[in-house]
Amino acid sequence: MASYENYPSGYALKSLHRIGGVTKNSDELRVHIDTFSAMNGISRFCEYNYPWRYSKEENISLEDLQMRNFTYLLNENSYIEGFKCLMSVDGFSRVRIRIGFPPISFAKEPKVFIHGNIRNTDIMNRGWPGCSVIP
Repeated sequence: MASYENYPSGYALKSLHRIGGVTKNSDELRVHIDTFSAMNGISRFCEYNYPWRYSKEENISLEDLQMRNFTYLLNENSYIEGFKCLMSVDGFSRVRIRIGFPPISFAKEPKVFIHGNIRNTDIMNRGWPGCSVIP
């Protein structure tokens, strides 16, 4: 069960494909996948063809992301300037031991955040679930 919850990025990308499809304001949907997300559930098998374009470029600072004209970001950070957090995906955090049944439970917390470029009004006007942040 814990390993099932260890791949939040794959679930995040699947949700992004479902909700964040073609927009009126762009031909391509450019998605930047940070290193954390790339290591936690995203592979080339998760990627779609046109209009989706993916970047896994490393060492881009948070400040530089807004200058790169990405449509979406999959990122481990809950806040990034120039982007709005559209939804978060929980992942495995720790094991809890308790009295009663079941004696073991798994705690989850937000691990991956989907951000949308605030300059794209079509994306901003969609019905996104919103983000929960790590307490």
